[in-house]
Amino acid sequence: MNGPTHQFAGAVAAFAIAQHDSKNKTTPLHHPAVAIPIGAYLGKLPDMIEPSLGNPHHRQFFHSLTVLGLLGVGMHKVYRWDPQDNVKQLLRGLLLLGGAAYLSHLALDALTSRSLPILGKIR
Repeated sequence: MNGPTHQFAGAVAAFAIAQHDSKNKTTPLHHPAVAIPIGAYLGKLPDMIEPSLGNPHHRQFFHSLTVLGLLGVGMHKVYRWDPQDNVKQLLRGLLLLGGAAYLSHLALDALTSRSLPILGKIR
């Protein structure tokens, strides 16, 4: 997948999580005008961490099924977290938006012929 595709998917994922997270829509991060650009930017986060640099086989640890699973578990814990102060509520919202965007990237990459490695290497 290319960068714009990952950005679009990240934006959609962040918008969806912001709308679905209705019980905690108390932060500015839940507004579509904020959630969508954050998701678009963070939809490319795996490629920022592990840039391809012209190598189509760049998928390593941060593009792996292991990270996909760990991130899914982490997202579940963050979703269930109910912070009481404003700073922690903002952190929760940012983690949800970023996690959704990152998951969208890995999901799209998993659908390609290269798919995702189970573990990958840590450089």
